Amino acid sequence: MPANPHQATLQRLAELHQAALADLHQQARRLREMLRRRPPWPEPPKPPLPREVLSGDLAGVERAIAKHDRIVELARNERVGEVLQAVADDPDLAREAAADPLVFAARHGIDLPATLVVTVLVAGRDVSARFSNADPDMPFEVAWTRDGFQAPPVPDPPRGRAAAEPV
Repeated sequence: MPANPHQATLQRLAELHQAALADLHQQARRLREMLRRRPPWPEPPKPPLPREVLSGDLAGVERAIAKHDRIVELARNERVGEVLQAVADDPDLAREAAADPLVFAARHGIDLPATLVVTVLVAGRDVSARFSNADPDMPFEVAWTRDGFQAPPVPDPPRGRAAAEPV
């Protein structure tokens, strides 16, 4: 794990996107297989989904894969961790970042997705930020402090069942 705490916490978030990518790649494989198959003869018990529906689903999955790939690439970019460390250490730099986070990132060689909304707060030496992705294909929100990125909250277990009970 990297020595930079900001990069280290980004790696944990990248792992969450990697898990989502594995599921998305599996969905894409299934959809491609369904598009390749010819309908069985004689008539199947229920009609297969129209090719247009399958193609649309596949396009959506491929779009989500590309977006997750971009976030993973960004999270693994060591420059991101370096800039975050500098912002955490220097209140003047933090105030510069707070004025226009996307322009600040670009000026430091970091290309953020256009759908990412970054809000930086500076109070004395305390610096924090919220990263919100408004993209409907991959919405997320994550908090960052001088200590690094905070883990996303763990969802509550379903009501009426014990947490360890299989669903």
